[in-house]
Amino acid sequence: MPRPYQNKKNMKFKTFFIGLVGFFILPSCEQEPPALPAETQKGLGTFGCLINGELVIQESQRWLWSPDKREACGTQDTAGRFTLVANLEFGHTFRLFVSQPQLGQNVIDSVFFWMNSGHYYVARNVQQVYFTRFDNNIASGTFAFDANCYDRHTHELIPNKKIQVRKGRFDVRVGPCWHWH
Repeated sequence: MPRPYQNKKNMKFKTFFIGLVGFFILPSCEQEPPALPAETQKGLGTFGCLINGELVIQESQRWLWSPDKREACGTQDTAGRFTLVANLEFGHTFRLFVSQPQLGQNVIDSVFFWMNSGHYYVARNVQQVYFTRFDNNIASGTFAFDANCYDRHTHELIPNKKIQVRKGRFDVRVGPCWHWH
């Protein structure tokens, strides 16, 4: 007959072993590859697009345990100008500006896409944003545009360096974006 203290030792060892196996197995589970967010109209704080064919989404959408849980958001000033703001992967930032947005096709006043590489991209006066919803503090839609590249320090145009932004989509609440710089 086993002694009571041996059962406790065995139980502790089994618990430790199961925990150790779980620690190594869980990280190896395959995570679904990131994809563009669904085209929703609920103010979910989502943002995504393809830049030169590569997926770009906000940091908090790619990693479940991301330290940055800021969602994409929208603001509207007293003159009616809408600003879409998204904190992207790798510290990149995206801002899109539209004067007097309304449902359907709109003109993008300007778009700024800042990269950590010392460059930023700008597009101005492009008719490639389509609002599918803009009411009750929610803005949703799609966008596409081409943008020119500029040096972050000299602000000079870098010839022959452009990006193509396609299949862009957003679904945000409109209000104060207090957590953005």
